[in-house]
Amino acid sequence: MKGGPTLPLPESDQELREFLDQAAFGLRFVGPDGRILWANRAELQLIEGSLDECIGHHIAEFLLDPKTAADLLDRVARKEAVESYPTRIRTRSGSTRQVLIDGSGLFRNGHLVHSRFVTRDITGLLDREQGARHRVEATSHLKDEFLALLSHELRTPLGAILVWLGLLRQGGFDPAERERALEIIERSARALERIIEDLLHASRIAAGGLMLHPQLVDLAGIVQIAVDAAAGDAALKALSLVCDRGTLPVWVKGDPGRLQQVLSNLLSNAIKFTPTGGAVKVTLDVAQQQARLQICDTGEGMSAAFLPLAFERFRQQDTTSTRAHHGLGLGLYVVRHVVGNHGGFVSAESPGPGRGSVFTVLLPLAAHHSPEEGPPRPSRGRRDGRPPDGLTVLLVDDEEDVREALRLILQQNGMIVTTATSAGEAFELLLRMQPDILLSDIAMPGEDGLSLIRRVRLLPPLGGGMIPAAALSAYAGTLDRRQALLAGFQHHVAKPVDPAQLLDVIADLAQRKQNP
Repeated sequence: MKGGPTLPLPESDQELREFLDQAAFGLRFVGPDGRILWANRAELQLIEGSLDECIGHHIAEFLLDPKTAADLLDRVARKEAVESYPTRIRTRSGSTRQVLIDGSGLFRNGHLVHSRFVTRDITGLLDREQGARHRVEATSHLKDEFLALLSHELRTPLGAILVWLGLLRQGGFDPAERERALEIIERSARALERIIEDLLHASRIAAGGLMLHPQLVDLAGIVQIAVDAAAGDAALKALSLVCDRGTLPVWVKGDPGRLQQVLSNLLSNAIKFTPTGGAVKVTLDVAQQQARLQICDTGEGMSAAFLPLAFERFRQQDTTSTRAHHGLGLGLYVVRHVVGNHGGFVSAESPGPGRGSVFTVLLPLAAHHSPEEGPPRPSRGRRDGRPPDGLTVLLVDDEEDVREALRLILQQNGMIVTTATSAGEAFELLLRMQPDILLSDIAMPGEDGLSLIRRVRLLPPLGGGMIPAAALSAYAGTLDRRQALLAGFQHHVAKPVDPAQLLDVIADLAQRKQNP
């Protein structure tokens, strides 16, 4: 090339041969009769043979399909390009390798002198591709199983609710039967709530969005709360539920709500898999500068094969349609990640099926804290009293059933309630009525609750711009809560709304109005 750099050429044929011999892919020269004239190191390694076992041998000896050799030689002889020709070769040890072959010929005076073939081993690539395909298929199968399981788990409590509601409408129940029906409906609704919570927690964990609000926590108190909450379920199965948490507080740095969730999931798991008349024991102590929590049960236990999978998402020991226990296989998955995010470790042990299980949680103790120190002060958002009578509340929700249920709760607690079905209607009512409290849904057609509160906050203080407000939303993620607070709400309450929690929130909002 004119004006271009002068490229140094090999000084001898020997230098060129050494360069080709060290190439990372297989090279060989083949005579017109198909016999190998020369092969480099990579080619010899590919066929697992020596130079003597290769030179002078026909290429058909190394190809799994003998017709391939004739096809390759014929194409080169016709001066056709051979590019990425897929085939399989046979090694001297008897194994096979998947390869791609490129080839061309050297011609002089129209006669083929020899063929030049380049061999690329793609066995590893195909194995990885097949492995990835199998993993995708396994994931897809697991997803299909999970969706079928989810459908079943949702329909079971939903079916119970609908059946018992139908029976209540028919009437004829005595007070005891009516109370039992209401208990079943409530228990089924709580089961639906737990399923949704498990799905939300698993989704947050998978997206890396599990948020913690760490503070100084007495783990002994958390244990007692969880045990008290599980006592009713244990009593239904006549289980012995024993708690040994010692007499001194065990201080850790953590999110109390998440830690209680860990305890609740482990206790729920133990109670579920322990047969009637069995025993569940909860022990809390300190070992090697760590808080150690153990939940032991006399239940079904786990096989050695299942133990390594116990904390994986959607994993269950029995996934058949005849399984005795319900669940999505998410509880222990959530436990592992919550404990891990607290700097702790959780493990499971079992002597085998039918011989019970032991779950152990280890959490680091809070640094520089003595047992005499008290717990952190409660946040402002929690009030022990009830909202004052005569409080005027503007309630906004486009769902009639939810709106009417909330209205009834508020009125039964002495509040004067005005309802609105849209953000636009609510804004007009707020300007005209000047209520004490605003409670608004987030997801509504047209204009949502976030837009409503932003408009309200633009009003002058005497025009309602400073009204205490809480968002009521089925979007219960950490990001959803943050968006609601940034938009101008003082509280975010997840649906389905717990009446006691709602009254606490309203009490706090009323306090804010008195002491802005």
